[in-house]
Amino acid sequence: MNWKNLLLSLLCGSIVLLASCGQKNENIAPKPKGYFRIDMPEQAYQTLDTTLPFTMEISKYAEAVITPKDSGKIWIDLTYPQFAAEIKMTYFPVHNNMRERVVQEREMVEFHYVKADDVEYSVIKDAEAPLYGQIYDIKGKDVATPLQFWMTDSMHHFIRATLYFNFAPNNDSLQPVIDYLREDAMHLINTFDWK
Repeated sequence: MNWKNLLLSLLCGSIVLLASCGQKNENIAPKPKGYFRIDMPEQAYQTLDTTLPFTMEISKYAEAVITPKDSGKIWIDLTYPQFAAEIKMTYFPVHNNMRERVVQEREMVEFHYVKADDVEYSVIKDAEAPLYGQIYDIKGKDVATPLQFWMTDSMHHFIRATLYFNFAPNNDSLQPVIDYLREDAMHLINTFDWK
């Protein structure tokens, strides 16, 4: 190879290299952390009417497992396989222990104050039903149970419910699911009826 060909090759290579570096200058910055999109099915409900002392409408996407216990207590698990979530309900017959039940519910919510940023309370009151109770929306990124509620007729029946996820929660990313399941819970409460 002669001297002129080598010089011409180096010159052409340098021009190609400089031309490729001269493109539009983009700022390179890390992308913000994002979460996967969670598609929610359209809400649809069905009546859960069994030998329970009450009826209610639950999501068609929830699987209900009913487990009677001693002394009249009943566990009702509404499992949402799509979201790895459950609304766990416990029914208690009331035997002159209404105050004790309400105090226990307050203590269960206070247990979450350590992780909670805020707790919003809503009252359930329908004298015609009769249906009374409270709803607790527990806000915070690492809160294990973002929704709890209890209901009673104030004489014979008491039921409590809690929303759980079957994994360590990150409620920032789960907020659409929490909102969806809260809407299901509000529908359950609005259609709840003692027998």
